[in-house]
Amino acid sequence: MYYDEGVGYRPIQWTERSEEHIARHGVTPEEVEEVVFSRPQWEALGRDDSTLVYGTTDAGRYLLVVLADSVAESEAWYVATARDMTQRERKLFVQKAR
Repeated sequence: MYYDEGVGYRPIQWTERSEEHIARHGVTPEEVEEVVFSRPQWEALGRDDSTLVYGTTDAGRYLLVVLADSVAESEAWYVATARDMTQRERKLFVQKAR
């Protein structure tokens, strides 16, 4: 599902754990923020009330970012993970985020 408003209306609450986790996937916090706060993007509901955000970085990298409600800050997102999209996800993103 594509949302014009996007998830960017809420800040990201970064933790050392989330930064270390995405680093294992070769993703930086800056890239996550580019995907979350830019267009086009495609969002879907994930497991356990998470939000899946599909988008591209300023450099054109196709990423999937998984967001959850932050426990520490009620109006913020917690980054559960972020990784490169699979070929299937990328194809779907290109179709959905037009």
